[in-house]
Amino acid sequence: MAGWNAYSDNLKANGNCQDAAIVGYKGLGLALCLDRSSFFANGLTLGGQKCSVIQDFLLQDGEFTMDLRTKSTGGAPTFNISVTMTAKMLVRLMGNEGVHGGLINKKCYEMASHLRRSQY
Repeated sequence: MAGWNAYSDNLKANGNCQDAAIVGYKGLGLALCLDRSSFFANGLTLGGQKCSVIQDFLLQDGEFTMDLRTKSTGGAPTFNISVTMTAKMLVRLMGNEGVHGGLINKKCYEMASHLRRSQY
C-alpha cells in the first residue's frame, strides 16, 4: 500500500509517539474475538508484548477503540497503546514513556475517523 508511511509519520510527528502502524485486516483471517471477558483479567499480547487492557470499546459502534498499557518486564518502562478500528484497517499507536494515554487515544481515534471518512 503505497503512501501509508506518510500517515504513520504524521502520527509520530509531534514526538509523543514512538511507534505507529496502520494495517489492513480484511481477508487476513484475523479473528476479532467476540468473547472479550478475559481481556481485563488476563490482558493480551500485541506484537509479542504483554499488555493490560485499560478500556475496550473496539467493537462498540461510534467508539472502535481499545486502550492498553504494556506490562513491565524487569523494571522496564511501560507505554500506553491505543488501537482503533475502521471498516478495513486497524490503527495502532504507542506513546513514548510518560505520555498520557488520553493523548495517544485522541490522536489514534482522529486518524481512524479520517480513514473512515475516506472509506477505509
